[in-house]
Formats: sequence, C-alpha cells, structure tokens
Amino acid sequence: MERVPPRVCDGGSEEEVLALLRSRRVWIGFAVSLLFIGLFLYRTDFDEIRDAFANANYFIAFAALPVYFLGIWLRTVRWQYLLRPVRRVSAWRLFPVVIIGLMANNLIPARAGELVRAYILGERERVNKAAALGTIAIDRLFDGLTLLPALVILALFVGGGEEFEANLLVTKFTVDFLQLAVIMAVLFGAALAVFVLLAFSEAWRERADGLIATLTPARFRPNVEGLARSFFKGLDVLRSPGDLAVAWVMSALSWLLEATMYYLVGLAFDIEVGFHIYLLATAAANLAIAVLASQGGIGPFELVTKQTFIAAGVASSTAAAYAIGLHALVLLPVTALGLYFLGTMGLSLGGMFRRSTANSTDPAAAGLPREEVQGS
Repeated sequence: MERVPPRVCDGGSEEEVLALLRSRRVWIGFAVSLLFIGLFLYRTDFDEIRDAFANANYFIAFAALPVYFLGIWLRTVRWQYLLRPVRRVSAWRLFPVVIIGLMANNLIPARAGELVRAYILGERERVNKAAALGTIAIDRLFDGLTLLPALVILALFVGGGEEFEANLLVTKFTVDFLQLAVIMAVLFGAALAVFVLLAFSEAWRERADGLIATLTPARFRPNVEGLARSFFKGLDVLRSPGDLAVAWVMSALSWLLEATMYYLVGLAFDIEVGFHIYLLATAAANLAIAVLASQGGIGPFELVTKQTFIAAGVASSTAAAYAIGLHALVLLPVTALGLYFLGTMGLSLGGMFRRSTANSTDPAAAGLPREEVQGS
C-alpha cells in the first residue's frame, strides 16, 4: 500500500478532537440519530429482541459479509469507469479509497466521507480533488437512480401506499414508500438535470460560475472559481455513453448483491418473506439515509428497515432485532477495514475529521492545496 506524502500525516491531536466536537454538522448528526433511535425503540419489547438475537444463526449472518464486500467491489469498478475522463486508475487502488470513504461516512454525518474519498484519491493518484469530487457526485447519483425505480415498482407490488405510523412521546408521523419515492425522485431528478446541463452546456457552466462568484467572499473567489471548473470536469463522464452503461450495470449488480446480503441476514433471524421485500428494504433504507444527516445512517436505517418488515407481516421485535443486527454487519466491518487502510496510508482519523468538517470556503481548509485548484 502506497503511503501518502508526509505533509498530510498529521496526528490526531487534542485540537482536532475539540474541533470535531465543536462542529455543528456533527451535533446535527447526533441529534438526527437520537430522534430516530427514539422512534425506533418506542414501545419496543427488549426481552423479545434479546430472544431474537439469542436464536439467530450467526454462521449464516457472517456468511453474508463476503456478498456485501463483493457489492462494494462492483461499486468500486463503477467509480473506476466514472473516473476515466479525469484519470485512469485501477480498481485495486480505488478499493481502499472507497472503503475509507464508507468508514468516514459511518463516523461523520452529512456524507462527509465523499470529501475524504476525493482528498485521499487526490493525494494517492495526483488527481485534481475537485474533479474527483465531481465523479463522486455522479457515483452517488447512480445509487439513487438505481434504487428509485426499484422502490417505486416494489412499493406498488407490495401495496406500498399503506401508511406506517411512528410515535415518540407527543410526536407522531406517518409515511409510506410511495411518498418516500416521490420525495427522492424530485431530489435525484433535480440533481441529474443540473449535472447534465453542466456537463453539456457551456452557457450553464458560465451561469454557475457567475452564481458562485456572487455568493463567494471576494478573498476566496479566485480559488473557489477554480475548484468549480475542476468539479465541472468531473462531470464529463456524462458525455460517454459506454462508460455510463458499464457503470449502470455495475450499480444494478452491486445493489442486487446488497439485497442478497440482507436476505441472508434475514435467514439468520428466521424471517420468512419474499426476496422482493429485501429489495424494497434495501431501496427504502438507503434512500432514507441518503437525505438524513446522521453518522452511518444510525437511527433512520433501523427505523425504515423495521417498518418495512413490519409491513410485510414480520413481528415487531424480530424486525427490530433484524434491523439492529443487519446495520451492525453493514457498519462495523467496513469501519474497521477503513481504519486499517487509513493507517497503512500514514493518515490519522483526526486529520480526516478536521478536513472534512472544515467550515470554510478556503481550499486549504478542506485539504485542497491552492496551487492545485486552477488545474485539472
């Protein structure tokens, strides 16, 4: 494993930890998690959850992990193709970067792991970080565009118009899968439209440059404009039908593998529902955590997964135990492996936290050297 240059190997100092604790983003993430954990646990029978864990088949549960990591590998291949207009990098070198990004998303809210991924790729492969971030934006967009049709079709198939009610003391709300699909379709559709316009229209790029210049403080304007142009470069993959086709196939296969992992964990908890329910849970849970800013999706993931299986006729306590166990298998191995890869690169977790939570438009604050921002 290649080490990053020493200039980024900063220790996890007390100042970095304090900066993290002062970050508004981190506390918002904790608040979101606590709210949804409260919704998840309200009126929960903990004795029955304990029994569900005691009776689970852990051999089958852990056998699901290779399937999950194979899905991550296919997402890595997808990113490799999306990255080709910027730089050709082997999937073997991208895989540790993807794992570190997932690890950071598990520990930092608001999808800050994508910034970490762009930073590390730039340092290891000498890729412009803003251009890399543009490819990552398309990479994440593919997830939504793959999961949304699945959510709509499956929700219609299983009667997704049914409302699911959650209660937390005096707070009560209802939601159904079709409502979630409509909300996400608007968000992802708008993002896709903007990215396509920026990829194909020089006039729209100039308008975006003008808007950025208007909103950016004067002393940061030259650097931020350079970052924007580099970001637009990362969208050029939208002009390559062949690379997009391969990326779409990899995206569909990767999410199918993740649903298979969910299915195997369901077998471990003796849940007897059709595979389409696992596809529905995969789409609903991952779309929900895409917009709710909490560390690792903790809280929203459990609640949406539990409600999906309750709607399919699974007992509440079994559905709750399944959601907890499944999310632990999704989060913990990737986080441990990401920390290992981070250590082999000579990087500190504190340094990554500091860069990804920096509240500044200064490129240096986000780990983007000033001498890089004008080029690609």
